[in-house]
Amino acid sequence: MQRKASAKRIVEEAIKKGYTITKKALDLLQSAEAPLQILNEAIDKLEEETPKTLLIDERLIEELLKPSEKPCRESVREEGRGEPEVSIEIEVDERYLREWRIQGSLAEFQKHFRNRYEKISRILRERLGAVTDVLSALKLREGQDAYIIAAVLEKSESKKAWILRVDDPSSEAMIIAPKNGDVASIAEKILPDSVIGFKVQKHERSLIAKEIFLPEIALRNVEKTDLDAYACLISDIHVGSKHFREDLFESFLDWLNREGDPEARKTRVLIIAGDAVDGIGVYPNQDKELEITSIDEQFRRLSRLLAEIPEHVTIMIGVGNHEPVQKALPQPPLQEKYRNILKRSGRQIVFLGNPAWIKLNGRSFLVYHGQGLDDVIQIIPGFSHSTLKNDIGKVLELLIRHRHLCPIHGESTPLLPIEEDLLVVDKIPSVFHSGHVHVAYAGSYQGIRIINSGTWQEQTSYQRNVGLEPTVGTAILVNLGDLSIKMKKFV
Repeated sequence: MQRKASAKRIVEEAIKKGYTITKKALDLLQSAEAPLQILNEAIDKLEEETPKTLLIDERLIEELLKPSEKPCRESVREEGRGEPEVSIEIEVDERYLREWRIQGSLAEFQKHFRNRYEKISRILRERLGAVTDVLSALKLREGQDAYIIAAVLEKSESKKAWILRVDDPSSEAMIIAPKNGDVASIAEKILPDSVIGFKVQKHERSLIAKEIFLPEIALRNVEKTDLDAYACLISDIHVGSKHFREDLFESFLDWLNREGDPEARKTRVLIIAGDAVDGIGVYPNQDKELEITSIDEQFRRLSRLLAEIPEHVTIMIGVGNHEPVQKALPQPPLQEKYRNILKRSGRQIVFLGNPAWIKLNGRSFLVYHGQGLDDVIQIIPGFSHSTLKNDIGKVLELLIRHRHLCPIHGESTPLLPIEEDLLVVDKIPSVFHSGHVHVAYAGSYQGIRIINSGTWQEQTSYQRNVGLEPTVGTAILVNLGDLSIKMKKFV
C-alpha cells in the first residue's frame, strides 16, 4: 500500500536539513512509496559522495528508486502469497462503554466503596484463607494475632511508625506499622483508600501490623500461540497543541505503511490510550499553547492523520483528560459528534471508554489513560514527575499490586461513585497499557506486560515546571503470539 506525502511536507523536511529539491524530483518523491525514507536516503548519499552538493534532482531520486523500491514491492507481493490472511477477533467489555449518571448522594458513595471492599476482599481471601473482622480483632486478648482485611481510610507518619486508620463493615481501628520491622517498606507504599490484608497483634487499644498483604497477583506463565501479528500501542498525540510533533507522527505513519517492513506489515491493531487531541480549556492559559483553537478542527486534523493508516489496521481509540467528555472516571467513549468526524477518515475505528477491557484473539488488554498516576506520584515518598524516567515502571506496578487503577479518593482525579467500582482490577490482563504521564516504559510484572506508551508532544510549560522530561515519538509493539514487546522510536 502506498501512502502519499504532501509536497510541503517533503520540501520542509529537505529545507530543515539544508537541501533544495527540483520540481521533477519532488514529483517522483510524491508518487513513491515511503517518500521521506527515499528523501533521507538521497541526503545520506549526497553527504557521503558529494558533500558540497545541496540540490536533490530527479536523477538522484530515479537512481534510488530503480534498485530498491520497485523490486521491494514485487518481493513483498511474492512473500505475501505464502502468508495466511490474519484476522483478529476483537471483544470489548461493554460495561465500560456506558455514560454513567449519579446523584452524588451519601448512599451512592457507601455502595461504591462497599463494592470495592467486597471485590478486593475476595482476592485477598484466596491468599489469606480464614480472616476475622476488625471488631473481633479489637476484642482479642493482649498479644493475640489475627488476619483481617480492611480499607485504609487515612495514612500518617510518625518518627517510629506508619499509622493507618482502617475500617471494614464491622468497625474502625488504628494499625501501627513500625519502621524498624519487616512491614515498613510495604507500609510506605500503601495507597490511601486501598483494601489491604494484615496480620495484626493486639496491643492495648491498637493493632500492631506483623505482616501486610497487598492484593497482588500470582506469577503467570505466558501461553504462546502461532499467531504472527502485532498490536501497536500509542497515546497522548495531542493534535492541536503547538507542541505536537506532527513530523514525528508522520514518520510513524510512513513506517506503518512500509510494506517491506515485516513488523509494520503484520500490525493489525492500533490502540490509542487517550489524549489524541489537546482539547480546549483543559488547564489555565492553555490557549497560549494551542495551534488549533477549535475542538472540531482538532478532530478534523486527527481524522486526516488517521486516514493515512493502512486499511488492514483496526484503530481502537480511548479517551483521556484532554478529550471533550466527562472528566470523572470511568469515562465514556467519545460523543457521536466527534465519532462522526473521525469516521470520515474511512478507517475502521472502535471507540473505547476509559478504562477499557478488550480481548485480541483471547489476549486481554487493560487500557487506561492513567489520570490516577498523578496522585500516586504525589503521595508516595520517593516518587516525583522529575524522576519518572526511572520510576514509571514502579508506579505502574504499584497500581497492579493494589489491584485498583485509581484507589485514592478526593485528590486530583475525580471518581464517579457508581454502584460497581469498575476501576478494580479483578481480572488479570495480559497487557496493561497506560499513558498520561508522557514517559515511555515497557516491562513485565508477574507475567503481565506493563506499558506506558509515551507521547507525541514536546515538553509543555507545566511539565517544565514539575521537571518532567517527556519521551516523544514512541510506539510500542506487542506480539499477540508470544507477548514479546518492542519499543520503536521515531526521531
